[in-house]
Amino acid sequence: MKILSVGIIVLLLGTLAVPAEAAAASDSDFRVTKMIVEPAGPDLNFTVNYESGFFARVFSIIFGAKVLQPDILNVFANFSNVSLVSIDSNSGVAKVAVKNVSALNSDGWYIYDGNTTFTSKIAVIEIHNKDGTVVSLSDTNKLPVISSKMQVLSKK
Repeated sequence: MKILSVGIIVLLLGTLAVPAEAAAASDSDFRVTKMIVEPAGPDLNFTVNYESGFFARVFSIIFGAKVLQPDILNVFANFSNVSLVSIDSNSGVAKVAVKNVSALNSDGWYIYDGNTTFTSKIAVIEIHNKDGTVVSLSDTNKLPVISSKMQVLSKK
């Protein structure tokens, strides 16, 4: 009976340690392949396409996509006001919002100054502007200066 009790305790302790191991294992297996940036007034919205290694995928299946959250947020560690909106571990896509990162100038344009860097280089970054233009960057950890004008709602 004592052996069975010890075995159960060891199993329980093992299940508590597995999520921590999943996060540690995924650190070296996580890579952002493409990032789409959409300016939205003072905010920047990101669609992050990523690849994760075998163990990270297995742990995300077992314990949910939340095990990838630390890796995704780590890419934005130098930014403030970051929130993870969603993670789809099946397709390797996460949505991230960075709030109040752009300043409003006197002409009604929101300007992101481009001073903050990502913690790793991103293979492809696409900036999708509201006017339909797309700016593509390759193998960089920094966004350029981004300006976007919010549509002013007229009073009727």
